[in-house]
Amino acid sequence: MSSTWQRGLWMIAVIALLAGIAYVALRSPSVDQGAMAPVAPPAAGAIVAPGNAFSQPAATGAEITGDWAMEGLNPARTRAVETPIALPLTRQRVMASASFEEGVSPPVIARGLMLVETKDALTAIDLRTGRQRWAYPQSGTYISPAVVGDNVYFRAESGNKGQLVALELSSGRQRWSFTPKRLSNAGSGYFGGHLTSPIIADNIVYVGAGKELYALDAISGKVRWEFDTQDYVTSSASFAGGQVFISDFKYFYAIDPQTGTMRWSYPANSAMYFASVATGDIVLISSGQNLIALDARDGTMRWEKSVPGEALIPAGAQGNRVFVKTTNTLFALDPGDGRELWSFQNLNYVSLPALTSGYAFVVSGMGADARVAALDVATGESAWMQAVQKLATTAPVIAGRAVYVRTTDGRVVELLS
Repeated sequence: MSSTWQRGLWMIAVIALLAGIAYVALRSPSVDQGAMAPVAPPAAGAIVAPGNAFSQPAATGAEITGDWAMEGLNPARTRAVETPIALPLTRQRVMASASFEEGVSPPVIARGLMLVETKDALTAIDLRTGRQRWAYPQSGTYISPAVVGDNVYFRAESGNKGQLVALELSSGRQRWSFTPKRLSNAGSGYFGGHLTSPIIADNIVYVGAGKELYALDAISGKVRWEFDTQDYVTSSASFAGGQVFISDFKYFYAIDPQTGTMRWSYPANSAMYFASVATGDIVLISSGQNLIALDARDGTMRWEKSVPGEALIPAGAQGNRVFVKTTNTLFALDPGDGRELWSFQNLNYVSLPALTSGYAFVVSGMGADARVAALDVATGESAWMQAVQKLATTAPVIAGRAVYVRTTDGRVVELLS
């Protein structure tokens, strides 16, 4: 089978899997340097028109203690928080409303600010007041900003050009930007090689682009090292146990974070856009349509799971369970042997989860039938379900005692008990 034909088949499979996972849509943003400046927030007490602004006071005190600081919550991408959530979630507050043309991505929440990806700006909302703190104009879409300390890092890509941009979280002012030496190209049909969602560990920012994984100094943006992959990168990086993980079309790699040298690799046909999930001494990866658990120490396969006719992706880890999903089913598995503990299915769609010690929060269904659901992590039974007007299929996130979801018209809705 030719590599071109094989990639074409995987493209079809991936598109089918992604149909409803809005936040991974790669609509290209502009990287016009002339737009690189923060917009001043509205005056205190100002009322901003719906569709472009943020209203209604938010949660206060302990309700907003806790962060969801990057896609997947943390560098290991476990999607699991320590804060318990009490059911039922009876209060709904609209935290943000912004025009958005092609789907919505999850918010990032850190240090009392919510970062919202909109059509033309990355915007920071004060969770205590519900008011806009700043907006950073950049035509296009921002995928998966990541926050550490008073720094936020996001990627922007347009016309096969792209940058990773670092901003001051408190003000939205640019600190530095980094341009990779290449992205995808016409020869590959612009499939693979896109800028990946950044992660930060030990003051190093890891981002993939083209056929490279870059390690950048989080303060200065200077390149500490770059690792050359065999083919175009296909997923974002993850980090756990003193190793960086990333995949291309041919291999899954474990890399030394200090030197940028490869520790081991595993031959795998990676799923586009889905990062691995690391927990304990295993790392979960997609290979073709199957889910594989590798020993994080040496890359040997521990176990493998498949679902006939479906593609599996890593979805999270909490305690003594790991989570994987297809388009319409979430599975809880034993991390030791891959044994299925339970599954939850909606014939239309089930999102990636946001995990607590007691519940897995998901969006179940699509369109008028979509609901936010809390599944008992021990049994998979639905413990609570709630409709949200125009609920999007975007995965929920958790910060403090609140669950946040997106809607198809751009709102961020906060759910509280």
